[in-house]
Amino acid sequence: MKDLSKIGFSSRSSSTRPDKRGGFSDKTYRREREPRSARDNRSDRGSDRNSDIQPVRLITTKSGVSERVMHEEQCRVLEKCGSCPSLDISYKSQLMQKTADLKSRVQKAGTDFSNIVIKDCVESEDRLGYRHNVKLVVSERMSFGGRSSQKEGNKRWIDLGFYRQSLNEVVDIGRCPIQSNTMNDIMGWLRTGIRLHNVSVYTLKNKTGLLQNVVIRTSRHTRQAILIFIVTKADLATLRPLARDIAEKYMNVQGIYMQVVAPGRSAQNEDEKQNDNLTLIVGQDLLEEKFGNFVFKFSAASYMSINPMITNRIYSRIEELLELTGKETVVDLYSGAGGISLTLAQSAREVIGIDHSASSIKDALRNAKINEVKNVDFYEGKVDEVLQKLNSEKRLQKAEAVILNPARSGCEGKTIEQIVALEPKTVVYLSTFFDILFRDLKSFKKAGYEPTIFEPFDTAPGTNNYEVLCYLTKK
Repeated sequence: MKDLSKIGFSSRSSSTRPDKRGGFSDKTYRREREPRSARDNRSDRGSDRNSDIQPVRLITTKSGVSERVMHEEQCRVLEKCGSCPSLDISYKSQLMQKTADLKSRVQKAGTDFSNIVIKDCVESEDRLGYRHNVKLVVSERMSFGGRSSQKEGNKRWIDLGFYRQSLNEVVDIGRCPIQSNTMNDIMGWLRTGIRLHNVSVYTLKNKTGLLQNVVIRTSRHTRQAILIFIVTKADLATLRPLARDIAEKYMNVQGIYMQVVAPGRSAQNEDEKQNDNLTLIVGQDLLEEKFGNFVFKFSAASYMSINPMITNRIYSRIEELLELTGKETVVDLYSGAGGISLTLAQSAREVIGIDHSASSIKDALRNAKINEVKNVDFYEGKVDEVLQKLNSEKRLQKAEAVILNPARSGCEGKTIEQIVALEPKTVVYLSTFFDILFRDLKSFKKAGYEPTIFEPFDTAPGTNNYEVLCYLTKK
């Protein structure tokens, strides 16, 4: 049979339909008979080229085969999603914008920072496909506006994406160009799997449903993945078939967990959520990643960066700035799974890491053992309380350098007071929360520590987010 697609029209041509004059419409053919010059001029316009691109929903086949595997295509929901407002501009311009943004913030912060050196934003080695950690909102809709998926003719569609308040809806991100291929492949089948296993989705309107969010974490080093289903109630009977199906189709999925979170609970305190109990549904714990020469294993409850490559550059930059000689005691506060601690232990006499998360400290101790690093100790608890205890026990009374990487709330309690008591020569402060950063830096300045360098790192290309490294020296 002749292939009609090769001669410019479809086999479902509208020419078989009678027009108003009783004949047959030749609308399909008129486009082909346009003058060549008109077609050439039209093809030169970028807006017309974009209009030929049809929106794509990634629904992976039941066998787990992904429909698309390329990141080079422009994002299909760029404007609607709003998460990556600069994704479609040159990367050089993105870096310039973030540097200018930091300068503007520093200027508005006041005269306390008038003499600080602001460096250019450090680029990410991966501009696309860099994201390895994401929390997605799950939503559903019906293809013909029906309310029940059981009605004949109605098809249930599952959306995975982000809630946009201005639209009051969840925007399905499709195959997101800033996420890893592993993550996108799993997301693609999840849309199908949730529907096939008839897992109910929680909606604010009806205040019913089981599944609220899905967290996907992948490793750049091993391509391994961990999934967390955030649900309104414990329902292993419903989630286990879905989890087993995913694990069978994607051999790199290490483990799948269930986390019960009350509907409407605030998502502001992410550290609190990290400490919530997780129930393993299938598989095993631990995701393996590599920073520099070290291998790290992260449990599902521990913090993990979204961009491992730029994180590795930040660790190296801290080591470079400190200029350690092997005689120093270094304190790593809010140490997480020990990434900075183990990196600096190569050059310091000893490193002490402190974090309030039990799972992070457990991971840090494991990582030190795996990498055979013996000159590092980790302590669990509130940072200011642990510092005070170590001081009273004469375990830690002096330190040459202190590193801070606090969460959204910044330095709580008497943390800054306890740091000053250690009399460090240098302090390095990492943060993405600028208001809190400037608040804490003003406290440090009053205590005799002068911020001298601000260095931004592009942890999230295409977005407005970046991380700032601030270097402080004792006056």
